[in-house]
Amino acid sequence: MTFTTCCKFWSLLLMACLALSAQAQPATGKTPDALVRSGEEQIEKGQYYRALEQFEKAYKEAKEKDIAVRIARTHLLLRDYNKASIWFSRVLRTDRANKFVEDRYWLGIALKMNENYSEAAEAFRKYLETGKDENRLRLAERELEGIDLRAGMPDNVGLEVVNAGKSINTPESQASPALDRDGSLYYGSLDAKEEKKDSKGKKDTEKEKEKSEDVDQGGSTDDPAAFMKIYRAGYSEGKGWDKAEILPELINRDGYHSTNTSFSKDGQLMFFTRAVSDGGHMEESKIYACSRTASGWSPALELKGVNGDYLARHPAEGELYGRIVLFFSANIPGGKGGFDLYYANKTGEAEYDAPVNLGSINTEGDELTPFMREGVLFFSSDGLPGIGGFDVFKSTWTGSGWTAPENMGLPVNSGADDLYYRIGSDGDKAVLVSNRAHPDAKSLKSKTCCDDIYFIQRRKLVIDLTTVVLDEKKKGIKGATAQLIEMKSGKEGEVQSKSNSQGNEIAHLLDKDKSYKVVVSKEGYFPSEFELNTVGIDKDQNIRKEVVLRVLPPESDVEIITINEPIRLNNIYYDFDDDKILPDAEKDLGALKGLMDQYPDMVIELSSHTDSRGSDVYNVQLSQRRANSAKKWLMGQKVSAQRIVAKGYGEEKILNHCTDDEECNEEEHRFNRRTEFKIIAGPTSIEVKKEVLNKNKSNKVK
Repeated sequence: MTFTTCCKFWSLLLMACLALSAQAQPATGKTPDALVRSGEEQIEKGQYYRALEQFEKAYKEAKEKDIAVRIARTHLLLRDYNKASIWFSRVLRTDRANKFVEDRYWLGIALKMNENYSEAAEAFRKYLETGKDENRLRLAERELEGIDLRAGMPDNVGLEVVNAGKSINTPESQASPALDRDGSLYYGSLDAKEEKKDSKGKKDTEKEKEKSEDVDQGGSTDDPAAFMKIYRAGYSEGKGWDKAEILPELINRDGYHSTNTSFSKDGQLMFFTRAVSDGGHMEESKIYACSRTASGWSPALELKGVNGDYLARHPAEGELYGRIVLFFSANIPGGKGGFDLYYANKTGEAEYDAPVNLGSINTEGDELTPFMREGVLFFSSDGLPGIGGFDVFKSTWTGSGWTAPENMGLPVNSGADDLYYRIGSDGDKAVLVSNRAHPDAKSLKSKTCCDDIYFIQRRKLVIDLTTVVLDEKKKGIKGATAQLIEMKSGKEGEVQSKSNSQGNEIAHLLDKDKSYKVVVSKEGYFPSEFELNTVGIDKDQNIRKEVVLRVLPPESDVEIITINEPIRLNNIYYDFDDDKILPDAEKDLGALKGLMDQYPDMVIELSSHTDSRGSDVYNVQLSQRRANSAKKWLMGQKVSAQRIVAKGYGEEKILNHCTDDEECNEEEHRFNRRTEFKIIAGPTSIEVKKEVLNKNKSNKVK
């Protein structure tokens, strides 16, 4: 579920993309101009993956910034925030004439939704200094408010967000989850029976990509049979979710996208929408309802009063002034934003009074997916300061009006889009739709392209560690990093690293009956560490540990290297397409050998990286050979093989702009052909004289 074609926020970006089409001259054949024109036509149709393919071909032929901007904007439409930020940065880095100054705003959006908040704030501030568009300048101010909100937002470690799993989520987007009174889950997904396969039995991936692009409805596609349908999945303790069943044609009418399910308080009515879209643009959306029967659900009736010459979506029953009402989202002319929230009083079976705008809750942005429980209205908005794109908010009905919307915070919200927050009838769990970069996410393309369904539930046991970082005068130190290292039989295991750029408290959630070591570090200070365990803790507990960091002497010749911190070995380079160690490399390898001798229990990962030339598979193989060569050299110096893990990353971690198809000279490419090491076991920090190694934190290199 992307909100690219009818929500106001993304409409701004879409208009920016289409505005570039005026610069592309009509052409024929496969010239760069023709490819750009073809890409612009695909944008207008809502076929963003196909547009991206055309723009990338054009850029390969003519490496022009106008084309690079199109690629960046298309990645953002596809919600690939990482690639969007890379391409925007590539253009803006050398835009001395400020031709693309307006795209600095979109760079900020991409960085923020990728949760790079500090860099996003910098981009928005630069835009405020140089931008011209009054609307975007106002929006940039609001985005900075959201970033400030995130800086002061505590982690609610008492809640956990759990992916619904492969029985529910597929690589394409899921939508509109609703929990029935018996715990069953109703939700929208593409009809699996209609998936097309090629002659070899493989899914047509290009069409699958296009299916995830439409608003709410699962995507436009050239395949007329690809429609979003409503499914039901039952749940049983110990077994989890059953295989989902598609609802009958009485609900899932042919030729329509059916989704946005919700239930009345007594569970006897199910509301949903039927919509028609063309080329990624929603043309019709109306609200329907059906009644529960002994055999299932009755035929659907179109609701009278709430539907009209506008798009009506996201129905949810509630109560105001002692009357049953239906909340919904619609783009009725005269509203505050693109989509506002409305309610309509119920007057009879499938009949309602005229819609009433909710007033103060609505903004110039879009308010979507309302849900009411015990006098509290939950909804998603991109028109209020938030930590992502669409954030979930709540507002309480006072009897005569609404309280100011309150951000639901972490972990309900993320840097991405978070919608459809709904609480189950027992109040024990909530359900949510998000395209967040979750380790269990099932995404078709990028980590954030597509929406999954998540459950939010309270942890049975909460053991919360707060590490408070202080200097020797007991003043807080901002920007420190705390690494939580699980200890198993005295050896380091899994590592969780967290930083706090805005404060001096860092929170971690601990598991029961485990031992941990915490390493706290900050540039310019000696690191510090402490140990703790949770053995025997059987009640919720908050543990606070104060850590004092000592300042390094101003003229110190010592660098501090901590566990899992990648350190670049600056003299280890390779000739193109070769894995032989060059003579200059022996200086750094010799220094590393000295450190291995100085810290005899230290185990390192020795990683090698290639430039972007060559295929991905070949580069991984080449980098592995290079890492093996460096390891072999150290083994020849009597360093045990068990203390070195050789790892080839290929072109996964390019340090400069020289990615695929980018023109670079040999020296620029050579910069990426490098070797790094990091401590993965043994000492949690070591001291190294500056002249021995030129320390370079890879995660700070752009």
